[in-house]
Amino acid sequence: MNTNFIIMGLPSSGKTTFLAALWHLVEANEVKCRLKFESCHGNFSYLHQIAEAWRTFRRVPRTSQTGEQDVIIELINPDTGQKARAFFPDLAGETFDRQVEERICKPAFVEELSKNNGILFFINADVKEDGLSIGELNARLPAEAQISAISSGEDSYKESTKFQEWEPKHLPAQVKIVQLFSDMIRPPFEPMRRRVAVMISAWDLTREMQLTPEHWLATHMPLVSQFLRSNHDYFDYQIYGVSAQGVRLEDDQAVDRVLHDLPSRRIQIVGPNEDSNDLTEPLVWLMSVKE
Repeated sequence: MNTNFIIMGLPSSGKTTFLAALWHLVEANEVKCRLKFESCHGNFSYLHQIAEAWRTFRRVPRTSQTGEQDVIIELINPDTGQKARAFFPDLAGETFDRQVEERICKPAFVEELSKNNGILFFINADVKEDGLSIGELNARLPAEAQISAISSGEDSYKESTKFQEWEPKHLPAQVKIVQLFSDMIRPPFEPMRRRVAVMISAWDLTREMQLTPEHWLATHMPLVSQFLRSNHDYFDYQIYGVSAQGVRLEDDQAVDRVLHDLPSRRIQIVGPNEDSNDLTEPLVWLMSVKE
């Protein structure tokens, strides 16, 4: 049976970098991959542009910077003959933001998601704000405002401090992610049991934590972890850590260490069984799950 996948994720979650690395991986054939390239539909110049940026340690331009691009990569498992169609929709991450904040989405995306039975959902490991407590947030109040409130009373406090009014765009990332998952199980989306490979990108930033991808999600995005664990009727999921870039581009020493290695060997993916350079591993898992 052939399998379709669709790629989702908030802005800066690693979708485009993954696409650049995947395109290089299956086209260059430098290292062993479970899946092989068969064909591609979409903007080839865009694919070559982002892959070249990835190969040369330049920041891969985000979809919102290059214009929305619709890309389909067709892959085949040479061992089984099974084929996969990975659809990178022409949606910038900001589109998924708008789905949460404004409760709108494109009809074409609803249709595409309804006929796809596998999802690569990207989450950036470089989270800075989601874990803050109420006390930590209160501690961020300007010191002069706190002094003014104590010495001059509440009216002076209001005049001297201009707080930004809360808007949906200020929702923590994990709340937005849960909303996106929640949307999938009710109209206008067709409720069904979907297979989801949760891709925690920028995984190289987590090395010192010594956590598995599953434990990282439970620790740093517990709301997402709890939602997935509580909705097995709708989501059959596996969690992966992925560093498609391999190093921080700002770390000159790290870049120098891998500069002369094969670009494909920079890729790191941590799954439930073993670590490898093969970005097609999550796709193979999505293809192999039995109905």
